[in-house]
Amino acid sequence: MTIGVAAAGPNAGAAVHAAALAAELMGHGAIGGFAVLAILDDAGRVHHASCQRGGVSALDLPAHWLQARRAALIESGPDRPEPLVQFLPGADGVGLVTGHRLPNRPGADGVPLNVATLRLMAGGAKPGDAVARVLGAHPEIDAGLIALSVTGELGWGNTQRVSRRPDHGMARHDNGDCRVAVLHNSIHPCAPLAHAMADLAWYALTGTTASYRALRLYAGTPIIRATQDRVHVDARGGILSIEQADPSLPHGARRANAVYLGSEVWQDGGRIGHTVSELIADLADGQVTGVPDPARSLILMKE
Repeated sequence: MTIGVAAAGPNAGAAVHAAALAAELMGHGAIGGFAVLAILDDAGRVHHASCQRGGVSALDLPAHWLQARRAALIESGPDRPEPLVQFLPGADGVGLVTGHRLPNRPGADGVPLNVATLRLMAGGAKPGDAVARVLGAHPEIDAGLIALSVTGELGWGNTQRVSRRPDHGMARHDNGDCRVAVLHNSIHPCAPLAHAMADLAWYALTGTTASYRALRLYAGTPIIRATQDRVHVDARGGILSIEQADPSLPHGARRANAVYLGSEVWQDGGRIGHTVSELIADLADGQVTGVPDPARSLILMKE
C-alpha cells in the first residue's frame, strides 16, 4: 500500500480525501487504484467505503462523511485482495488504523499489525504508544501505521525496515485542536509529496493555507496569448484566467494541458507561487470548455 492518511478535526473526511487527491494529481506510482476511506461518526461508530479502481475520486461517499471529525484513508494500485477493509480496520468506540506498505501483515502472534494496534487501543493504550509497541516488536516487517482514536489522538510510525527505504515520505500538522498525519512510499517526487498532501488536508481541516495549495479550473476560463506562462487566481483559489507563452497554441477544439507546469501564479497583482501539477482540459476558441473529470479539476501550486 502506498498512501496512508488520518485526520481529526472539522471536515476530517474532506481532509483525507484532499490529501489522497493531491497524491493522485502530483505523484507518479502505485496510486489511483484501490482506496478505502473510513470515518467515525459522532457516536463513535465505524463506517467504510471502498473501491478497487479509480482512487479516491471513485469512492461513492455520502456528503456528510466529508464533515466527519475522525477519518482515515489508504490507497494504492488496483485490484487488491478482498475484503479491502483488512487494510484499514476500525472498531466502534475505539478508532481506526491505516498505514502503508503492508499494515495487515501478521505479527509474531499471527495477528495483523493494524489489528494488534487496535486491540491495544481498545485496552486503553494511546495511539502513539500502541503504534510504537507494535512496530518496535516487529522491526523487520514491511509496514508503517497511523492510528486514530475516537477522541482524535494520532500516533504514527514506520518499522526500521521501512525507515531505511529511500522512497518513503512522512508529514503532519497539529495545532492542538486539529491534526493530520501522512505516510507514503513508492510515489515520486518523494520529498515534497507528503508535505503537499498534508498541506491540502490542513486547509480542509482549518481553512489555513500552507505552502501547497489547490487551484480549481472552471469551464469558461479564458486562455490568453502572452509573453509568459501565468495563472491568475482569486482569494479562494479559483482560476480567473490563464496566460500561455506558446506561440503555436492552436485555436481549434482540442483536449490538451490547460496550465503549463511551472507557470507563475498571481493573485491581486502579485506573484504568490508556481504550479507543480498539470491538468488536461477541453479547450476551444481561447477558453476552457470543459474538464474531462470534474472531481479532478484541480491544479496544485507551491508558494
